[in-house]
Amino acid sequence: MNMPPEDVNQQIADHYDRSQYTSNAFYYASPAHIRASAFLYGVDTIPVEKARVLELGCASGGNLLPFALAYPEAQVVGVDLSSAQIAQGQRVINELNVKNLTLHAMSLTDITKDFGQFDYIIAHGVFSWVPHDVQQAIMRLCKKNLSPKGVAYISYNTYPGWKAGDIVRDAMMLNSFGSENDEDKLSRAKAMLTLLSDGLAVSNPLAPSLRGAVNQLRRFSDYYITHEYLETFNTPCYFVEFVNVADQNGLAYVGDAEPQSELSASFGQNVQLTHSMIALGQPKALRQQYLDFAVGRNFRKSLLTAPENAQNVASEPNLDQLQALRWAGFFQNANNDNTPAGAQAYTNQAGRNVTTKDTVVVALISTLSEAWPRSLSFDDLCNAEAIKAAAQADTAAALLKALQTMFKLGMLRYCLEPGPYDQPTTSASLTPGFAKLTALLQENTDLPLGRFNLWHSVINPTFNEPEQFLLTQMEKGGTENQWASALRDAWTGGKVNDANGQSLKGQRNLDAKALLVVSRLKDLLRRQGVWLSKN
Repeated sequence: MNMPPEDVNQQIADHYDRSQYTSNAFYYASPAHIRASAFLYGVDTIPVEKARVLELGCASGGNLLPFALAYPEAQVVGVDLSSAQIAQGQRVINELNVKNLTLHAMSLTDITKDFGQFDYIIAHGVFSWVPHDVQQAIMRLCKKNLSPKGVAYISYNTYPGWKAGDIVRDAMMLNSFGSENDEDKLSRAKAMLTLLSDGLAVSNPLAPSLRGAVNQLRRFSDYYITHEYLETFNTPCYFVEFVNVADQNGLAYVGDAEPQSELSASFGQNVQLTHSMIALGQPKALRQQYLDFAVGRNFRKSLLTAPENAQNVASEPNLDQLQALRWAGFFQNANNDNTPAGAQAYTNQAGRNVTTKDTVVVALISTLSEAWPRSLSFDDLCNAEAIKAAAQADTAAALLKALQTMFKLGMLRYCLEPGPYDQPTTSASLTPGFAKLTALLQENTDLPLGRFNLWHSVINPTFNEPEQFLLTQMEKGGTENQWASALRDAWTGGKVNDANGQSLKGQRNLDAKALLVVSRLKDLLRRQGVWLSKN
């Protein structure tokens, strides 16, 4: 017998209240990134500076906080069934004194047209994990509550990539059936992973896929396993099915929030050649479904809008339009004994690796890293001495090719207008809210919220005692010399220990040591993207 909708909602809410997961930011689910991605498909959207943003299933607001802090004139709203997570998020909002972000503990099925119109509606990690009637409600909400030029972002699990995951989920649910509590359910579910990795018959034709799914799952946290594999609802679908549901609800498909994932060229020459032949002349949705089969895609981040906004939407992102975007990225040298001769290896700000022999790409990486976390326009990059020297002749053409290469690899951050890092400042400072949030999370280790930078990326730096002290000083403003003097006085006064925990009380000649700590901390903060340089 089917449960009444209100009972289903209560069941979901109770589960998320008990098993709270860390609410993080996702760069691809940020309004600025969504706007830039839609632009590459030829869809015009509302500038983010004063945009109205709604997130469905916002948890504690971790994906909304960086945007609200970066754009104080924007109107930001979050909705979630879990009253416990909303309360946690509201506590952080109050502590950080965020005035433009409001969180509501309510069912999204209760949202009507009177709730207001929004330029960006975000539903990350919701659609596949709710019953069918709630999925329909999400679509109706996006249709009724989007502004005339609004864009909705909806992520969901997809086939064929989730086929093996379905089997793993079924096995875990079977072994955990009848569990007395959430901890027992998780334990019994994880025990099933051993059978699906070590206990498979040699003759099992699905063995490689199942082992791959299990090995990938073992890299994730218990929170992820609980909410991805042990939820009451998890209903992946084929991409064409999702597009059909959107169409039935009066919404048009724009493209993916990671546009490079819709380019067959991003997956190698073999995929590109074969896909171009079999998908030739097919509609956009069918072309993408073929690509999903080719790459085994298991997750999508789809952008939707009103049909009138998508009449001329491009079948693929227009790579020539990369010239209109602003670019950012931070890279560290990662050369080792395995780096090919004549090549350079790097690790970017997200921990992803790239190796290249392209001198223009190397110059691009160097130029962006030096400017990080600021973004640079195409003209800025064209005028960079390192890029001009590497390009030698047609700088613009060489740079565009380098950007296209890095774009297909998903190695850079980008936006359409100057962002919060690019605004003129008279003094260097921390990004808004970072020091307070860091202190709050240190005092409340069970608070389910992650830290972030204004590129909407998750960060998790650790700070020793002198650095923690300096963060509080930097939050107040001032200069490097003032922060170093404050640290020196705290050391000599016995209020703060050294990084190794030893007391420096009464010691003299600590000025140089204090200045070195300040300098190193600034460098760490800049790499993390939470330091606003004077410009």
